[in-house]
Amino acid sequence: MTASAPLAEPADSATGPRPERPIDIYRRAIAMLEACLPLGWTVTADRPRSPAAPDRILVTAPDGESVSYAVIASRGVLSGDVARIAAELSESDRGFVCAHYLSDPVRRQLDQHGISYSDATGNLTLVASRPAMWVRNRGADADPWRGPGRPSGVLTGEPSERVVRALADFTGEMSVPELIRLSGASTGATYRVVEVLGERELIRRIPRGPITMVHWEKMLRAWAADRKPCVTRGFAAPDGIGTVRADLSEPLDLSYAITGLGATDYAGAEVLEVYADDPDTFAQALGLRPIDRGADVVVATPWSSVVFERMQRRNGLRFAAPSQVYADLLAGPFRNPNAAEHLLAALTADPSAWRRPVGRT
Repeated sequence: MTASAPLAEPADSATGPRPERPIDIYRRAIAMLEACLPLGWTVTADRPRSPAAPDRILVTAPDGESVSYAVIASRGVLSGDVARIAAELSESDRGFVCAHYLSDPVRRQLDQHGISYSDATGNLTLVASRPAMWVRNRGADADPWRGPGRPSGVLTGEPSERVVRALADFTGEMSVPELIRLSGASTGATYRVVEVLGERELIRRIPRGPITMVHWEKMLRAWAADRKPCVTRGFAAPDGIGTVRADLSEPLDLSYAITGLGATDYAGAEVLEVYADDPDTFAQALGLRPIDRGADVVVATPWSSVVFERMQRRNGLRFAAPSQVYADLLAGPFRNPNAAEHLLAALTADPSAWRRPVGRT
């Protein structure tokens, strides 16, 4: 017999407090499961009166045939935890993960491993071949108990900029404390960004261990799409941008980084695009004048000083790091999709030219 439940409407908000203890998480998950099972199907546990979550549950069909599941109750399950959970189950055993909330990437990974699950918002899958059973329900698409300061699932703000840039610019296995040192982000913020990156499957991390894999191209695309565009100002260069570039190649007490098309070899840039922490000082030093349209030089004020970190120097000029330039070409005021694809080909062809081994800063 195949038992299935129709998809419920997504939960708009949490009903009641967030379950924290394993037993409370388990009880909420089982309540969701029992509500979705067809008439005549039952769920029993090996420790029905224990204050702790049981080790196993037994799901029984109306004809008496049953299937047993190992219970894994956890407050939070990340993408990196799924492989470990699957490895800890024997080949013949079935797992049933209970959590207060399971994100979409985690649910997809559990589905791929054939592991059943239920969270406190109503996301549920229970599968078995004997008795033939497929129960599925949809709950919340976002953690309804996530409070201020918790990861929002998007890569915005200075901590995200610092963590993403560090993960892109360095290669090799990296512990979170090492990432904190390399990025300059705070401890709490770094862990929160790492959690978001893991849930979005942009990095791979051993549970409570180091980051072992960074999908840097996907990560930079995600960051470019999520981040807030910088404020820009346009300036006219009376003697042309060639003169501006020549002046910038001289020793100047200016904080700047060239980005956009002019930081690539894709094509000659008719507009010079730069970051500067003080656009007025930058313009005054180079004899530029403000203009509303037809700018020769576009200056962006960065949200974070990370745009000036790990710059490249060529012919006396300072260029933003390739990871920063690639993100800028993907989205924002310096967007140029063709130049972005051209730069990506170069970055992919020789990662060692721009990604530094961890330990060499």
